[in-house]
Amino acid sequence: MVNVRRSMRVLVGLIVFAGALCLSACTAFFPSPPTVVGEDYPDGGVPVGVAWPSDWLEGFVGEPNSPPGPIVGLRLEYVEDQWVWRVRSVDPGRDIWGESVTEPDRGQEALYDASTLALVQKHHVTLTEAELAELSVGAHDAAQLSGEVYPGPRLIELERVMEDGRPAWTVTTYDTETGAQSVVTLEAD
Repeated sequence: MVNVRRSMRVLVGLIVFAGALCLSACTAFFPSPPTVVGEDYPDGGVPVGVAWPSDWLEGFVGEPNSPPGPIVGLRLEYVEDQWVWRVRSVDPGRDIWGESVTEPDRGQEALYDASTLALVQKHHVTLTEAELAELSVGAHDAAQLSGEVYPGPRLIELERVMEDGRPAWTVTTYDTETGAQSVVTLEAD
């Protein structure tokens, strides 16, 4: 009887350990963003089939697998031979009754296939001060103001920043002919 109890404890311990290992492994496999926008792009540049944010951002919210709240950042990346949009959004979370959880800095970061906008993977993140700040210009409006026009320049990053103590968007565009990047800051009125 003692051996059976001991065996059960060992088995339960192994299951708990395996579960913890699985959870930590899932978090560890979410790729970190490159330190510089566009540093991982292949020599051929950004393919035409990659979705243009000024086209898809407005209708994206509310679609299946879309972000749970307002988009507060996005970046075009080339990860494991696949073009993806890294999208950061507000995610206050929900309890078992569907009520909003009081975690004001909770966010979601997700990778979406850059052509189909299908969800690749996601995880929770803590949002920055700039991402949490109220800003009258949303991601779609910032994309519209970016100057993105086919065939170029194209928007490759929208990042919320604090500029002189106020929230703003930093917009990075990519010249499709030369590969040169331009950065501008859009401040709210």
